[in-house]
Amino acid sequence: MQEVLLELLEQCVDGLWKAERYEVISEISKLIIPIYEKRREFESFFEEEDGKEYIYKEPKLTGLSEISLRLVKLYGEKFGTENVKIIQDSDKVNVKELDPKYAHIQVTYVKPYFDDKELTERKTEFERNHNINRFVFEAPYTLSGKKQGCIEEQCKRRTILTTSNSFPYVKKRIPINYEQQINLKPIDVATDEIKDKTAELQKLCSSADVDMIQLQLKLQGCVSVQVNAGPLAYARAFLNDSQASKYPPKKVNELKDMFRKFIQACSIALELNERLIKEDQIEYHEGLKSNFRDMVKELSDIIHEQASIRVVENENVIWGP
Repeated sequence: MQEVLLELLEQCVDGLWKAERYEVISEISKLIIPIYEKRREFESFFEEEDGKEYIYKEPKLTGLSEISLRLVKLYGEKFGTENVKIIQDSDKVNVKELDPKYAHIQVTYVKPYFDDKELTERKTEFERNHNINRFVFEAPYTLSGKKQGCIEEQCKRRTILTTSNSFPYVKKRIPINYEQQINLKPIDVATDEIKDKTAELQKLCSSADVDMIQLQLKLQGCVSVQVNAGPLAYARAFLNDSQASKYPPKKVNELKDMFRKFIQACSIALELNERLIKEDQIEYHEGLKSNFRDMVKELSDIIHEQASIRVVENENVIWGP
């Protein structure tokens, strides 16, 4: 609406100029000048800070909504609350598509990033929370343009951010000075998901003070044998004879190897749960064990490897060709 008004006023000035009605032009200009001044103000919201990215360190359990409200309040005092827009989307923002009338702030959640070598070196919680300068966030996408799709078409974009200094730091925020993007194809996403589930179980089992609620919740999600849910869905999608031939053998073998580690982690977690549960949870635990056996059997059939489950006082899984 403002653009239309501005265009009409400029046409009016042009007509008055041609008609040599100079005394009226100044009155019309009084309407045009404030619009240009406001536009200039919008175009320089953040000045030298425009486009810069930072990692903020916040207390645990701080939600994105809380941070967003704080930023709206902070910049709203400067620009006016109605002129501040929060973008809570991990996708790359196309600046040309943003409305220049608003100050846009993109907010997303990140977590510390460690490669495999660092994970073996940083064994304690202290080591994994100090001297941190790399962070990661992920965004799902499909080649068709949709964010979410079926397992066979679900891709993931991993963005690794490096800061100019390491946390903990004297300041609450540190600027980002390097960004790396890695695109994971569907079979890579499957391997990554199984790897994460394995790591979660291993972390819970190695804790000095085991969180029984979290352990059982993770186990329940891991040993699910539903048709379109749980880890088995990835095995059905990528490791079946009819599907595996569509993917590079190296990728297929990586997924198989990750499933072997995953099954071992589930076995250890079940053993730990059996040792710690009380009598009123025995039936629940037996249900988990039954689902686990079914999962191992189906996985064995899919990848053509035998898994021997021996039940003595606990369960051990031995994989063999």
